[in-house]
Amino acid sequence: MTAITLWTPEQTQLISTTIAPGCSNDELRLFAYACQRTGLDPFSKQIYAIKRGNKMVIQAGIDGLRAIAERTGQLDGSETYWCGEDGQWQDVWLSSKPPAAAKTIIHRKGATHPFVGVARFADFNAGQGLWSKMPATMIAKCSEAACLRKAFPADLSGVYSTDEMDQAEVVTVTEAAPAKLPDSSKTFTAGKAAIARAKAMQDLEDLQPKMAAHLAAGGITQEQHDELLQLMLEKENELSNN
Repeated sequence: MTAITLWTPEQTQLISTTIAPGCSNDELRLFAYACQRTGLDPFSKQIYAIKRGNKMVIQAGIDGLRAIAERTGQLDGSETYWCGEDGQWQDVWLSSKPPAAAKTIIHRKGATHPFVGVARFADFNAGQGLWSKMPATMIAKCSEAACLRKAFPADLSGVYSTDEMDQAEVVTVTEAAPAKLPDSSKTFTAGKAAIARAKAMQDLEDLQPKMAAHLAAGGITQEQHDELLQLMLEKENELSNN
């Protein structure tokens, strides 16, 4: 794993005002780590850092998810369908009324079956912006994002699109001390120990897919995963200075 490429002051300023507004310097470094890990380019609007309440949430654009899937060399085509309340799937949505749901089917080379992702309009509709102007397009992107995660879990685990998160309410964060992560999480504790034992950059690189797999399987929470990423960043800086 190569050292994180730091942006120039001009690039950092641009990112902090347009792509990751409101983020602290430490959060920007964590965002840089996420950009390196996923290989997504913030300047091409493939990945964003958004503040919800006082917490930074890293999200990818649908083009970013597609780019990750394409890089695997295993993507073998996809198609999207829409349906109304009658549940009849159509390959084009012509009604002026928003569809009830969208379904994306993705084919992966070597897989014995296609992968399917379904998104209900009622679950994701933000009720404003493009959701009001282009409802069929927006719900289609949500179904595609869900399907891409199913088809490429090792590459896209925990990576959510901005379209999927549009409807999320802003969480109010109180000044009370944040809840500590459960001490009973053996996987989380083992992850921290493995990062602490790392002697070389390759050791940290080997840990990344394992972390993603544990997140996908529910072995660690998203908060624990993010904390492990932060520890990896600190460990990388330590190894780089030795």
